[in-house]
Amino acid sequence: MNVAGYGILIIGSPAIGKSSLALELLSQNHQLIADDIVDFSCANNIVSGHCPSMLSGLLHTRELGLISVRTVFGNKAWQSQYQLDYVLELTQQFDSNINLVLEKRSYTVLNHTFPLLRLSVTTPASLYSRLLCWLNMQANPYSAENELK
Repeated sequence: MNVAGYGILIIGSPAIGKSSLALELLSQNHQLIADDIVDFSCANNIVSGHCPSMLSGLLHTRELGLISVRTVFGNKAWQSQYQLDYVLELTQQFDSNINLVLEKRSYTVLNHTFPLLRLSVTTPASLYSRLLCWLNMQANPYSAENELK
């Protein structure tokens, strides 16, 4: 997905809600790159995700079936490729520990390491809102931890 100009790879176990989150992101004017299968390549030290041609512009959800993204959301809702910036892992687990600073996690694609955000699907706050908040935190070097100290 291209979310606010960042390439996001969404990972997680089957039926965790990856395609449902993609559908929500599409409804907020972000772009789908690929669903279920993503091909990756690296050029000039930049990893990019590509959609296999057979699946171009298609999204599948268990509830709605196969969706033509361009037909439902418009031509700008789909891109054939985009650079990878971050990885989002959806999980059932909820971390009940209270941490002021998140543990830095990473995920490797084509021998390149990317920051990983792990979000629980059982938390009541919107996945979309939490993802956008985290992306804003990554883009802004300001540290709330330093302010607290």
